Amino acid sequence: MLELTFSVQNMDSNILPTVLRASLPPKLEKIKYGSYTENDYDYPIHLYLRENDITVQEDGSDIIEFLRGKNVLITGATGFLGKLLLEKLLRCCKDIGTIYVIIRTKKGEDPRRRLKDFLNNWVFYKLSQIHTSYKDKVVGISGDFDLDGLGLSDDSRKILTENVNIIYHGAATVRFDEPIKRAVKINIEGCQQLIQLARECKKLDVFVHISTAYSNCQEMLIKEEFYPPHIDPYKLMMMTKELPDDILEKITPGMLQSIPNTYAYTKQIAEDLVKREAVGLPACIQRPSIVIASAKEPIRSWVDNIYGPVGLIIGAAIGLVHISPVNPNGLADCVPADFVINNCIAASYKTARERKLDQIPIYNVTSSNSNPLRWKDLFLSTKQGAKVGSKFLLSKGYLKYTTCWTWYYIVNFLLHTIPAVIVDFVLERLGKKPLLRKAYGKIDKFINSLAHFTLNEWKFIDENAQSLWNELNDTDKGIFPFDMKVLKWEEYFDTYFAALREFILKDFFDTLDEGRILMLKLDIIHYTFVTLLIGLSVYFLAKTIFCFIPLLFISVTVFYLIP
Repeated sequence: MLELTFSVQNMDSNILPTVLRASLPPKLEKIKYGSYTENDYDYPIHLYLRENDITVQEDGSDIIEFLRGKNVLITGATGFLGKLLLEKLLRCCKDIGTIYVIIRTKKGEDPRRRLKDFLNNWVFYKLSQIHTSYKDKVVGISGDFDLDGLGLSDDSRKILTENVNIIYHGAATVRFDEPIKRAVKINIEGCQQLIQLARECKKLDVFVHISTAYSNCQEMLIKEEFYPPHIDPYKLMMMTKELPDDILEKITPGMLQSIPNTYAYTKQIAEDLVKREAVGLPACIQRPSIVIASAKEPIRSWVDNIYGPVGLIIGAAIGLVHISPVNPNGLADCVPADFVINNCIAASYKTARERKLDQIPIYNVTSSNSNPLRWKDLFLSTKQGAKVGSKFLLSKGYLKYTTCWTWYYIVNFLLHTIPAVIVDFVLERLGKKPLLRKAYGKIDKFINSLAHFTLNEWKFIDENAQSLWNELNDTDKGIFPFDMKVLKWEEYFDTYFAALREFILKDFFDTLDEGRILMLKLDIIHYTFVTLLIGLSVYFLAKTIFCFIPLLFISVTVFYLIP
């Protein structure tokens, strides 16, 4: 086990995002406590900085009563959802038992150091003010899903099997392009070995497997039920052990068939493994759709990664991404991360309470049925985001969509490749390291992996999740909200850029004026360039018989360079 010897409260306030600070510079203090309407320039900053009460009144909560005194194991605790799950459990139930988290060595870093850094994460800062001794509840267990037996020592395994009541299994490799061998090792074998551990737990109340709503994305209608796997999980595990990596790489496309990536593929097969091996255990499966920044807890719009739509939004915001293959009218089934966590905890409570050992309920945590969001609605984030600015902006921020791959490649070449070549050429001549061509290589890979989900749409049945919500008492609905019907998307996106600026770009609002000045300068440069380009195109249109060339530039300029 790993000991904790630190406190989040000791952090230097100068390295904290402004939203977490007890005192602010005078300008931000005035904005925080001012009075603004949504049309005011400082409104998104005010909304982001204003007090956000996340204290929990435990009286009357059936779920908190269930959690009281329970020992919990969280796998994947260092991931995006894992951090939120740990934070919410510690904050909502001060009398919860020990929470064990599996920490692995990463890049030669000692697990004790990783645990310290992990619990120093900003997401726990508000928790540290509510429950000052929260760290005493967390115990690190050294382990690794890349290793047999989860890399657990005999002593660690004994501690877990003798004490754990609740298991939340969220550990997974979420990389879409993960080699099949490693994806199987972590997402399937890891799941199998954790089920075996759960069977050995003497006091187990519930085992929760966190999957994805797109685990069966070969189907366009996805119900809360199991689907036949593409391959027998035991055959797949044997195959990936026996075949060399180069052979596996060659046959992977044929193995995936209609599933777009190894992540969804292995998550689907892991579900079948849960169906086979978790029978007789109080178990359930949670399937969230596209997980995006939190709605409220513990920090409004908090996110710590650039996966999925967040990558598109932040890329467009800083002026790096201007075109993406997206069906603007297609459904973007997104769910705030804190809603996912609340559903997960509620599902564990219901499964433990009912203890139907011959059934494994599935909960699709989705939004398209009750509160549909379309890809074009991501522009809601720009309404207030355009007022935020940042000192890290590269050009004017905007994003255009297209469903035509040919046109995407043409515009991508004009708006991404050509500027990248020019900028890198200048950097090389100045003796500096070129940056943009490599960056756009990664962006192209990211966009291509996301395109299957932005160009298609699915219908999800979420009757179990809706039934779960309706069964909660009013107190639990207040503490663990996950009803998508009450979420107002426009209000949700009001603080999106503000949080992204602080938590992703690490550009705190101490530089608010600097960021806004740069944004204004880039706007002037952008529209000056557009005016010159249109003017030159019209001039050459009148001078040459090859009019299709200037017409192309005029069309691209008008449509893609004018937000």
